Amino acid sequence: MRSISIELKIVVSIIVFTIFIVSLERYQISENIIAQFVASKKSKHTLLKETISPIIGLNLSLGLRSANKEYLDQIMKQNADLSSIKVLDPSGKTLYSSSKVSEQILTKDPNDMNFFNKNILDPVTAENLGSVQLYFFDHEYQQVVEKNKETTVKMFLLTFVLLLIFVAFVKREFRHLKKLSRSVLSYDPKENNFNLKHSPRTDEVGIIHNAIVSMVEKINSHAKLLDDINISLEQKIKERTQQLEDANSKLKDLAITDELTQVANRRHFTTHMKEIWELAKRKNAVVSVIMCDIDHFKDVNDTYGHTMGDEVLKRIAKIMKDSLLRSTDFVARFGGEEFVIILYDTKTDQAKILCERIQSSLGKVHGFELNGKKTGPVTLSFGISSMIPDIDNSSDDAVRTADIALYQAKNNDRNCIEIYLENRAQPRIG
Repeated sequence: MRSISIELKIVVSIIVFTIFIVSLERYQISENIIAQFVASKKSKHTLLKETISPIIGLNLSLGLRSANKEYLDQIMKQNADLSSIKVLDPSGKTLYSSSKVSEQILTKDPNDMNFFNKNILDPVTAENLGSVQLYFFDHEYQQVVEKNKETTVKMFLLTFVLLLIFVAFVKREFRHLKKLSRSVLSYDPKENNFNLKHSPRTDEVGIIHNAIVSMVEKINSHAKLLDDINISLEQKIKERTQQLEDANSKLKDLAITDELTQVANRRHFTTHMKEIWELAKRKNAVVSVIMCDIDHFKDVNDTYGHTMGDEVLKRIAKIMKDSLLRSTDFVARFGGEEFVIILYDTKTDQAKILCERIQSSLGKVHGFELNGKKTGPVTLSFGISSMIPDIDNSSDDAVRTADIALYQAKNNDRNCIEIYLENRAQPRIG
């Protein structure tokens, strides 16, 4: 039997090896492209899910269902690849539904790229308000897969043509091709160890040589491009994550801040009071509560209008806030024209000094001016209650007794400071 020549063996080996390398590399590139596309879509869809769920939660918490509908309708218009949005309450009842296609064709794809579900939580209480379901079209994914198939076929056709040319001239250029074969056989895409440069030859062998070099360069270029895409996607994810964190921080601030006066609101006061009370109970420290009320505030609104009334509230809130000296001192708007101050580890006399400091600062302001109108001097009445937390009292008792003292100040011609003394005979703390 006639033996197979070394040249034929080398030709066959190179053909098989080249097809294997191209197939493997193409497979890896194809998988990476699809994986990157799927990851990008998932990231985009996840970002959309994570972006809208806090806003839906806030709207549901505030009872703004019409605002939710307008917001979600706008989301549907702005996202062409979004096919359906459905918002469900905890019992599964549909609160909002919008779809660009029939619900019978809304199915999950194997990559879990077109369906996302997210629980909706109250931004303040973390209570489960329901869930939001998002379906997305997979048209772009199908296009990428189809384009990938076409590119693979073209690459294999190109490879096959190059191999035919290579075989036709292999005998004449055996020595040159032997060197080229060794380089190709030793090539590792991960190490990028292909050391041949472009050949100056213009004949067929030179063309094949340069084609292989160019192919390797493209493979390496694609690998670098994929790495750059990965880095870019990671950076975008970090930026979007930071944006979400900033938005969540702003939402949190809005939930605990009085919109008009920019001091803490009633809800924040209730939470903070309980925390301070528990801390003082462990440390056996005094907690002083000051209830403050603007005197004759109704007259300000009736005489100068509610816009002036709002301006007075804002200016007085700032005076109170600026009068606090310690980071633990806390002021909140209790309601209407009434404010409350919590002073941790502060005795009655020290609380009274703070009230006098606020009165002094307010006394230097001879009326408030807005749009050419000016009020007369505005005064405050204060009620102080100081307690050491124990099993016989509570934070509600501190607020209640401070309110009683404020009521006494109101009855004593206002613009004064009253200290709560139980039965008017209880010794003051401090």
